[in-house]
Amino acid sequence: MNHSIKHLLYFSILCLISSPIFSQSDSSKVKKIDSEITGPQNTGQLKVDFSKTKINPNTPFDLNIDKKLNTEAIHNNLNKANPNKTQNFLMENLPEDQDIIGKRYWNNKDVTHKKLESNFSLGTVKSNTKTVKIECRDYSYIDGDRIRIYVNEQVVSDNIALRGNYYVYYLTLEKGYNRIDFQAINQGLSGPNTAELNLYDANGTLISSKEWNLETGQTATLGVINY
Repeated sequence: MNHSIKHLLYFSILCLISSPIFSQSDSSKVKKIDSEITGPQNTGQLKVDFSKTKINPNTPFDLNIDKKLNTEAIHNNLNKANPNKTQNFLMENLPEDQDIIGKRYWNNKDVTHKKLESNFSLGTVKSNTKTVKIECRDYSYIDGDRIRIYVNEQVVSDNIALRGNYYVYYLTLEKGYNRIDFQAINQGLSGPNTAELNLYDANGTLISSKEWNLETGQTATLGVINY
């Protein structure tokens, strides 16, 4: 029994001696880990040691973006969205660019690119002289009738007031057919737009004499063939 008591006392003493040793060991481990996390200045920042990491600067870096994206489809969609990218906007290729040269309106309608229409024919005559003289006047009540003269669909005289005396215009004909249009700008005070027209060749020969009664915007056409 004395032998058992000795063993029990020996075991108790051994436990008492070992306890502070293990406690000290655990405390040192905590302090070591805390030191590694916080650093020597105790900044609270985690530091990672890359000294043992090996990086090859010549390693190719490719994300394969072109393989992941259908670049051909993207370019096709962009081309469809911009079909006029090669056109010169100064050449009126787009409808919204047509006002660069200035639009023309008649009765609140856009007639910029509209062909000149004829409402009444004054006939077709021939002239063997290159120059002709046009005379026109209001043969009825002088009420402020005004006209515009076209030659081959180009304005040659604008906003002409028809009076009791003749308005005179000399015209140089082109070889072949020449189209002369008289367009009523208004109908005066009483309406319609009334006028007497005389056409002479360079020799003073009367080759045409006509009259018209036009509503606003209407056109009377005379054809002259130069040979």
